[in-house]
Amino acid sequence: MALAARPRGRLVAGFLCAGVACLLLLTGIDQGGRADGVPPDTAPGTEVARTPPDGAEAWPAGQQGVSLEDYDLNAASATRWELPARLREISGLAMTADHRLLAHNDEVGVVFEIDYRDGSIVKEFQLADMADPVAGDFEGIAVADGRIYVVTSSGRLYECPEGAAGQSVLFRVYATGVGRQCEIEGLAYDEDARELLLMCKDARSQGLAGRLAVYRWSIDEKRLGAQATVVLPVGDLARRIGSTRYQPSGIERHPVSGNYFVVAARQGAIAEVTPAGEVLAAKRFTAARHRQVEGIAFAADGALIVADEGGGGRGTLTVYPGPGSVATNGRDAM
Repeated sequence: MALAARPRGRLVAGFLCAGVACLLLLTGIDQGGRADGVPPDTAPGTEVARTPPDGAEAWPAGQQGVSLEDYDLNAASATRWELPARLREISGLAMTADHRLLAHNDEVGVVFEIDYRDGSIVKEFQLADMADPVAGDFEGIAVADGRIYVVTSSGRLYECPEGAAGQSVLFRVYATGVGRQCEIEGLAYDEDARELLLMCKDARSQGLAGRLAVYRWSIDEKRLGAQATVVLPVGDLARRIGSTRYQPSGIERHPVSGNYFVVAARQGAIAEVTPAGEVLAAKRFTAARHRQVEGIAFAADGALIVADEGGGGRGTLTVYPGPGSVATNGRDAM
């Protein structure tokens, strides 16, 4: 599978893997950079100045927590980009520490960097130990400590370095075991706790009947954390959008408030919950604009970024301006 980079080359991340049980380690030379924009030889704990992409202003220093209610989800306020055909099945989104947007496809281990200001692909690379990318039901992506993580619906985690444009990168695989309890749909990183958040979509165990769970996985200990599960009340989430169900398809931790923003593809909705599981708000998106919401991320200026699978058409990227920001006009990215 040939991978091409567009002229505006910057760095991105990718991953892939073969079937394994427990932990598989494939060693190789890391030819890519770190996904947080920090030089590879930087000592732990060193402060490194980071700036947002050109044209994006950073979140005002000292700004208080921003809630879902602060975001205007009206179609007129948003910028929408139609993505290239190879991102028809776009799934998860993740923002690097230096404010670059990463995305992945649903069925193969290819990672893309997307310029969310114009919808163009900056670069792409693949997770592979052979010629072709790893196949799997990939449902989420996160960046932690300069490493890329992607998760499958069975709860299997893939960890890899960021690859250069067109590169194949090797990876580690971890069996979290949460796939026995539920189907996973979404991955995020809690920087304060140094834990990945694995979002449950549909329960597979009687213990989770009528509830949703967010599993916490320590990036230091490489296992589920001591406080491994946050339980969300499905009934409360569903009632707030006038439905009987709420089936998550993506999760992201808000960089200011620390609360979790959870999108649901089938219900076309977004909710805000606290790390303790309290539901604060829930809204529906404009149905005509969102075919199937799969990924969520926040930009440097507070903008809310949402990815939709294309179904029979192209995938899309929609940017809702942060509180106090102004939207720009979108165009189709060819």
